[in-house]
Amino acid sequence: MKSFARKCSLILVVAAGWTVLSGTLLADDTNAPKTKLEAFEAQIGVTIVKGSVLIGSVNAQNGVVSIRCKESKDADTDRKESGLAIEVREGEVQADTTVIDYDELDAFLNAIDYVSKVDYRVTTLPSFDVVYTTKGGLKIAAYSSTRSPGTIQAALHSNHTTNTRVLLSPQQLARFQSLIQESKAKLDSLRAGK
Repeated sequence: MKSFARKCSLILVVAAGWTVLSGTLLADDTNAPKTKLEAFEAQIGVTIVKGSVLIGSVNAQNGVVSIRCKESKDADTDRKESGLAIEVREGEVQADTTVIDYDELDAFLNAIDYVSKVDYRVTTLPSFDVVYTTKGGLKIAAYSSTRSPGTIQAALHSNHTTNTRVLLSPQQLARFQSLIQESKAKLDSLRAGK
């Protein structure tokens, strides 16, 4: 009977250890790069050349959004990854930057277009949220808490390292969309070797 009890105890100890180890591994995984560009730039033992250019900024109602094109290259193999770095600065202090991979840009542009055109026909209920989230965690949203004219708000939310959100008027959202389109065109020309 003691042998059986010892075996059960050993199994419980191993199971508890595995649970703790699994929890630690899962916690570490949440800090892993979420985009291809971030993973590419995080390689160890590889010389990475990182290029970037500021495409433009949008002065939002409570902050600034800046859009930067990025292209990174493995110096040994010439393999490249590209995308955008979107910095969302709320007020004067809090800023957060989220990376969007090149292959996400068409879907992101479609989402911006949808958000810019959303109206109360999206639901019969009095309040709504329309949200699109990129792999890196950048959210573009439209929301309303009442069915009153002029109460639909647009917002850009970055929570890559901090929780940062700016509100965008229809004109500011249109400017943001235009800068994303310009950024994609710039990346298209880089990818074509021009």
